[in-house]
Formats: sequence, structure tokens, C-alpha cells
Amino acid sequence: MKHLLVVSVHRISTGQSGEAIHLRQLAATLRTTGERVTVLDGPMDPGAAGSGHGAALRSLAGSLDRLLHQDRPDAALLWGHLGEETVLAQRLRAAGVPIVLEHPAADLRPVAQTLRLVDEVVVPSRFARDLFLGQTGRNARPIEPLLRPCSCAPGADPAGSARSGPYRLTFVNPEPAKGLGVVMHLVAAAIRANLPFRFRFVEGRWTAADLAAEGIIAAELPCVEVVGYRADVCSLYAETDLLLAPSLWRESFGMIAREAVVHGVPVVATRTGGLPEAVGHGGICLDPPECGDDYLVRMTGDEVRAWLSAVVDGLRRGRRPQPELLSRATAESVQSYREVLSGRAAA
Repeated sequence: MKHLLVVSVHRISTGQSGEAIHLRQLAATLRTTGERVTVLDGPMDPGAAGSGHGAALRSLAGSLDRLLHQDRPDAALLWGHLGEETVLAQRLRAAGVPIVLEHPAADLRPVAQTLRLVDEVVVPSRFARDLFLGQTGRNARPIEPLLRPCSCAPGADPAGSARSGPYRLTFVNPEPAKGLGVVMHLVAAAIRANLPFRFRFVEGRWTAADLAAEGIIAAELPCVEVVGYRADVCSLYAETDLLLAPSLWRESFGMIAREAVVHGVPVVATRTGGLPEAVGHGGICLDPPECGDDYLVRMTGDEVRAWLSAVVDGLRRGRRPQPELLSRATAESVQSYREVLSGRAAA
């Protein structure tokens, strides 16, 4: 494979989603090994409606047409799941470029018209593969996504010696689907019992303003703070004693959880979707509590106590950094992508 095109209607170069981070890392890593990679991305953010993007998407399609005419790639890795990517797939197919579809959203059924145009499909976990097969009757290849790079010294414990509190519990992207209701039950229980916990909400798609609109104001809660998005993964986990990942929807993988495991931070997560694969032996997974379509959580006292017990067990476990996990997983994922993409280019 002499030339790979990574293309999407979503933001790759500057996006903060796990998929955008993964594709940036994949492109950068392939380049370091001598591959020629062109990244062509669009204006959309994951989960955003397509209205208002018409002109930008037409411009993206024009850029793709010019690239196909001037410098035809050997294969294309296409990211998309909302249907807007179909027009890109049509152009690639018309130009005879083999297409591998990156389908990260296990909870969203793939667009049939796009699937008819692509040669292979990649998903981020075995769970996502099985779900995709049930949805479409078609096989997909599970390849673990690439994580943000870690600059910690091998084997280093960024937190230093064991802590005695207050323990810093991090919750990234504090929105209902990610388990905001679960965390708020834990916050209330910690306040009632005067537990030595400090909850840190890290902004993602949901910000402090979104939380305030729901009546959650950090200044009014003695053990909660809201901080901005953290691109520096090492500093984020250096300031974390335990990661909470209580997602209520079927995560395709769980990049945040796997990053925490690499840094030795124990994880308490829901046993849903691909999260157990991401957590592995690095934490505890619990069944998600009952909730409705609006992700409003109903938790019994026993459920709250079970979550608190899991948090305590995780904190007692302490840090066990696994820098070798990152390097090994990266090497295996890059090799798998090279195989599937080169295989299509040679077909």
C-alpha cells in the first residue's frame, strides 16, 4: 500500500471524540513507518445533525474528487455512520478505490446504502463485531482503537506514594448517557456519609453550563468540581485516584477506561457494551442500574452501596501502571490495520 486516504464527514484533525483521536494516532503512526497517508475530513461532530453542513459537505466532496483525479489512493479508510458518508463512498467506488469502513458506533445501525459500497468493515471490539453481525448479517473485523500517546516514564507511578484521601474520582464527559445519574447518586451518598471523595467532572460534549441547566452546580456541592477538557492524558490521570465510567448506553469500546488502565488508575465501570473489554483486569464492572430512554437513573440503596463498595475496593487496589499495554496494543492494532487495508488494495 503506497497511499492511504483517511476520509470522513466528521472532524478528524481537530475532533475530541475517541474516534477522531484514534484516527489521528493511526495516521501519525503509519506515517512514522513510511506509509503515505492523506487525511481528508469534514465539518461534523459525532452525534450532530447534518443540517447546516450542506455547503461544507459539498466542498469536502469536491476536494475528494480533485484528490481522486490527481493522486488516486490505493485504499481508503472511511469513517461514518449517519449516512452523510454515503456520497463519499459512492465517489470512492466509482474511482475504483477499495474502501474499509470504520464503524465506531455500536448503538447506531449502519446505513445500508453505505454498506453496499464498502469492501470491509472495522469495529473497535468483539462486542461491536457481534452486534454488527446481528444487525447486518455481515462480518466485521474487531481492532482495538489507538489511544492518545503517553509521555510518562516506563513503570512510573505519576501519583507517587499511596494516598489516604481525599480521593480524586474522575468522571469524563458528564452527560446522562455516560452515567451522570449514577455519579450523582454516589455524590449524594458521599455527602451524607462524609466520605473522603472529591469528584472531578471533566467537560466533554457536556460542559458546566449543561450541568447547570440540569440544576447541577458544582459550587453548591462540597465534593464536586468541574474542569475543562484535558488533552494531556498523563496529567489527567496523574490527578486521578479512580476513574468512574458508568455509561448507560452500549459503548463500542471505552477509550477513557483503557487509558486509565494503561496509567494504572483503577476503573469502576458498567458491564455494558465493550467497556468490560477496555477495562480488562484493570478494574471492576457492575451491571448498569435501571433507567429510561432519557437515561434518568433509578438506584436502590443496595445498588448505591454496591457502587461505593466497588470504589473502595478499587482505591485499595491502588495504582498498577501498564505502559507495556499501550505499546503492545498500538503495535497489534497498526499491524491489523495494515493487513486489512493492504489486503483490500491488493484485491
